[in-house]
Amino acid sequence: MVTYRIRYEAGNSYQHVVQEALFEFLVLPCENSTQAIKEVEVTNSLNRPVFRAKNPFGYDILCFRVDEPFTYLGFTAACLVEKQENILPSVEESLSQEEEQQVLQSEDFLVDHYLHIMPTDLTRLPEGQIPETLLYRKDQPLFSYINYLNQSIYGMMEYQSGVTTFTTPATEVLANPRGVCQDYAHLMLGILRQQELPCRYVSGYLNQNEEQAMIGSAQTHAWLEAFVPNIGWVGFDPTNNRMADEHHIKIADGLDYRDCSPLKGHIRPGVINQTDHIVHVVEQ
Repeated sequence: MVTYRIRYEAGNSYQHVVQEALFEFLVLPCENSTQAIKEVEVTNSLNRPVFRAKNPFGYDILCFRVDEPFTYLGFTAACLVEKQENILPSVEESLSQEEEQQVLQSEDFLVDHYLHIMPTDLTRLPEGQIPETLLYRKDQPLFSYINYLNQSIYGMMEYQSGVTTFTTPATEVLANPRGVCQDYAHLMLGILRQQELPCRYVSGYLNQNEEQAMIGSAQTHAWLEAFVPNIGWVGFDPTNNRMADEHHIKIADGLDYRDCSPLKGHIRPGVINQTDHIVHVVEQ
């Protein structure tokens, strides 16, 4: 078992006075079969009461309303997380080639995973745009193909901040393979979904231990999970050319970045703002 103390800090500065606002933070790690949350502490600089709600995918969001004038909001969420070790599956757990193809081509499989097969505006890739070398060959285990694709995305992309935004679609990333973690994830999601292979976008935190030296650990990170028959949902991190393991602490999943944005808000009147995020992930 690995224990992490995680602290997420956000500071929102507004150019003009905000009269009223509603904020939603999706920053708390979720609880699942590989991780448990032991402590949670949430504060904000306006001392507004914070309540929990569920987003459309069933993950906890921290919400609060402000009904007095302000020009700055500070928010902090801290927690203690226990994460299981040695959680990686292997290709040996896959079905036989014939059985796997029967499942993947069955109508029940397509219906059950329809939500995670359909592309979104950020992950849609036209047929014929994807290089053949990145496509699935049905004579190989699906698990092996997704591992190969993960490595290929890592190899073809250049990690560079400032060249994309959260709204940059996978088509632009494929044409100009540079960007940050959500671009890596959107591109890989697009390639898988174009072939009707179910997958989902994941947000979370990375172990900041220097021995791991993982790209993207200074902020919330993005990777993806793909569904493999007989194994289930498996995490892949193309930004770091590895599978999601005990060094990945999951917050939530969705169809793309928009479902997993750490902060959403509604302010009145609408004004220009600057948001700074700081993440601390300390292995205990």
